[in-house]
Amino acid sequence: MSKKCIVCEKPSVAKSVAKVLGANSRKDGYYENSEYIVTYCYGHLVGLAEPEEYDEKFAEKPWKVEHLPILPEKYGGWKLSVNKDTKKQFEVLKKLLNSAEVTEIINACDEGREGECIFRYVYTAANCKKPVKRL
Repeated sequence: MSKKCIVCEKPSVAKSVAKVLGANSRKDGYYENSEYIVTYCYGHLVGLAEPEEYDEKFAEKPWKVEHLPILPEKYGGWKLSVNKDTKKQFEVLKKLLNSAEVTEIINACDEGREGECIFRYVYTAANCKKPVKRL
């Protein structure tokens, strides 16, 4: 049976959405029923990588003028980094987004730029390719 995975920005929003949808079965990091999985971020689970993740020379402070500017395209483009404090929840999201039983993703993060960015970083870092709808 296929399910829709709804990704919320905050646990409190996921709890409210799950209640409305009748997804009352609570799991570790998400709620579910026969039709929906409702999960959540803790704000910024994934962000842009720090300069030293592009090249070790940027770990040395102060930076040397000859190493600047830092241009991500020189290193294969922008890199994303999972926040180590919220890695467990990111792994839950990654597993759910890529689950064979999930056929559609619904982005229910806040509607502004920050909410969209939070969702897109998680979706990209999870290497998910499934269709996305916006709530």
